[in-house]
This record gives sequence, structure tokens and C-alpha cells, in this order.
Amino acid sequence: MKRFSTLFVFFCLSSICYSSELKLSKPLLYTENGKAYAIFNLSWDNSWHNNKNNDAVWLFFKALPNQGAYQHIQVASEGHVMRSNFSGKNLDVGFEVAKDANGLFVFPKQVYRGKVDIVLKIVLDLQSLQNINLHKTTFSVYGIEMVKIPSGAFEIGDPAEKAIQYGSLFQPDEQGNFSKLLQLKSEDQEIEVAKNGDLFYETKKGYEGDQKGTIPGSFPKGVDAFYIMKYEINEEQYVNFLNTLDSTALGDRIIFESQNYYRDGGTITKQEEHFFTPFPNKPCKYLSWDDAMAYADWAALRPMTEFEFTKAARGTDKAKAGAFPWGNNNKDNVQRLPNENGELQMINGWTEENLSDSNLEYYAASFYWVMDLSGSLWERVITIGHPKGRAFNGSHGDGILSSSGSSNNENWPVEAENSGGIGFRGGGFYGYDRSYHEYNPFSPIAYRPYGGWHGGMRSIAYGSRFVRTATKK
Repeated sequence: MKRFSTLFVFFCLSSICYSSELKLSKPLLYTENGKAYAIFNLSWDNSWHNNKNNDAVWLFFKALPNQGAYQHIQVASEGHVMRSNFSGKNLDVGFEVAKDANGLFVFPKQVYRGKVDIVLKIVLDLQSLQNINLHKTTFSVYGIEMVKIPSGAFEIGDPAEKAIQYGSLFQPDEQGNFSKLLQLKSEDQEIEVAKNGDLFYETKKGYEGDQKGTIPGSFPKGVDAFYIMKYEINEEQYVNFLNTLDSTALGDRIIFESQNYYRDGGTITKQEEHFFTPFPNKPCKYLSWDDAMAYADWAALRPMTEFEFTKAARGTDKAKAGAFPWGNNNKDNVQRLPNENGELQMINGWTEENLSDSNLEYYAASFYWVMDLSGSLWERVITIGHPKGRAFNGSHGDGILSSSGSSNNENWPVEAENSGGIGFRGGGFYGYDRSYHEYNPFSPIAYRPYGGWHGGMRSIAYGSRFVRTATKK
């Protein structure tokens, strides 16, 4: 490996990325006392840290050679510091390094509300930098806004008869009829799905699942703490991903070659040798399952389960009949809707700095202030209604894809549109010319008419968001 002493390598311009005004500067890389460091500015609007609501940014690093495939750069287990604070108020940040070292979370440590604007000094793993020709390589740092979902028990399902008709989960009596709702109390809880088991649900076309099987203790329940993307993956994030792939890996990931992509409002294009979008914060539609899993693996995250979707939406609130993630059964007050460009905006002019527990329904925000879990795009989840879904053990992506640009995580459902293991929750926005449905574009938390459906490739209303299990101390 080339020596780093007195060498400064500036990261490429394409490392600047946006998600709700999340910004990363062009960092520099250097060594000192046998350690490698990356220094860069990080800022994002509307951060919050209180007794219930905690956001964070997931950071990960790539080496981008002039030719060939990228390399994922791991981080050290300790030594990361905030060098400067330009936020205009007192701020101390914490770091949570992933157990696999493939990235780290940064977040306000104390009660905080407002913009975070800081300089970070992150210690990189020297071993990851071996065999990299620094004179023919640039480096990039990427960030994704996340929300921490704390540990704790919660209820799944919905007591309303209408919810049962739409596949809501419940604890059955001996005849397989609704008895009560099931409370998830332990991450290791083993659950038997059967008419006389621990959990059951009705199905009309089989889209809700196979109504059987054992959900093992290894299946992520959402009882232990985890992080979830604050927003769905947006076009800028997918563009950043595409711009790291070589020509061989790009083939199957180019979503704009799909029929009707531009007619349905997609705006990613290729200009010369780089991908681009004029609307960076627009939710990225037309993602297939394999596109989504490739991104999740690349970003060292993972897909979420049906149970984790419920926990992120409902939190510790008791289940209410027909309730949406904002805690009531009213969808008429939602102000966060797509504009003419497909970007989500507050049509009443509010900004997210006004978000609070008392106005969640206007923002379509969840109990933990996760945005758009109902509405916007359908949320893909790992289903309990298929053997391949129930076999999911929560393993994370490692930042590395196959040579063809696909996820190589053997535990994740592969080509799920054909073979199963996934489902859809939350509803999707197909356009203003469509009439409202009971689960479209806003779906109550527990409704799962497609909870075990694996059909459908790229579509105007299909997106994704991803999670990562919190590191246990």
C-alpha cells in the first residue's frame, strides 16, 4: 500500500449528497501516528433528540478507482470526534459504530432540536485501505438520515373487523377466530402461525400469506432497538449508488430503462458518464426488489420485517381501530403530498421544524417521527407469510455487491418477485387522478392486503426504505 504520510487525498465532488438537506462536504484523507482519518463537514436540518424521538445519520465510505469496481472502507471501533460545531447552539455528538465496522451512526447526545452543522474526524480501518492505489482513486462518504426505534414491547394487529378483513394479524381462539391482539415482548420470541397457534390472519387471494409456519427467535421482531431510514430512498441516493458501479454492475440497476418510467414521473437520467436527477429529494419510484436489495447491501443496511414496520409506525401506543402511523384513523388532514414534480411537500407551507407529537397527522409522521410510512410509496417488507420470509435472520449488507450489481447476502430473499419472501405495507400514491381506497394511498398500520404478496416489479408506487439493528452495548 502507498504510504499516507503528508499525503492529502480530496474526496470527489460526487460525494456531496442530499436528503432533506443532508449535506456532506468533500472530505480529505490523511494518516497520523499510524492511523487513517477522514475529515469532512456534515449538516442536516431539523434534527431532534429527546426522551422519545432520536434521529441520526448513518455514514459509510467507498473508494472509487478510476477503473474497476469500488471498495467499501470500514471504520475503526473508536476514536471518532467532532472537531468543530457551527450549529449556533451547544451540541455534543455521539457515535455508534456498527459491530461489523461497515459504518457508524452520528447523533446529538443531549436534548436537542434544530440544524446540525459540524466537522467530523472519523478514524478509518487501515486494513480496508490496503492495495488501493491512492493516485488513481478517489474516496466518497455517504450519509442517510435515520430514526432510532428504541427497545420495548408493542402490540401488533388491529381490533377492528375491517382490519381483519384486510389481513391484520391477531391471536386466535381455538376455532381460528379473533381472540385478542398479540404483544411482542421478546426479540427471541418464537411464534407459531396457525388457526390454534399464537398468531393468525385471514386471507382472500393468498396475498396476505400462507397462514402457517413458525416464526423463529432469529426473525427480527422490533423489540430490540433498531434504526430505520427517516425517509424513503430518494433519487439522489439512488444516483449516488449508480455512480459508484462499473459498467458490468450497472446493467440491471438502471431503472429509467423501464417502460413508462418518465411518463410516471421518474427523473433520473445519464449525462455523459454520470447519472443525475434534477429533483434529489423526490422519493425514488420504480425500484424492483432486486434494485432495492442491491442498494441496501451497498449501503450496509438491510430490509425491514413486517413487525419492525409496525413498531416504527405505532411505537408503544395501544392499537386503535383503523389507526394510521400518526395515531388516529383520520387521513383527511394530511398535508404532506406530492407536488407537480413528485416531490413530497407540506402544502400548507409548514416545515419540519414545526413537527411535534400534537401535529403528526399533518406531516404523515409516525409515533417516532418516521416520515411517510403511510402514503407516498408502498413499503416493501420481509413477510411472515412465506417460508423464505420467516427464514430471514436480520443479517446486514456488507457494502459489497456481486460483479453483476446484485446483493450477495444469502439470507435475503433473492428474485423475490418470482420466489416469495416479501410483502407490501403502507399504501402507495398512484396519482391525483385516482380515487382514494381504504388502503391507498394511506393505509392503516395493521392493514396488510398485500402483506405476503411478492408480485410486481418496478412500478410508479413502489419504493423502499431500510433498517439496521442497533449495536448492543
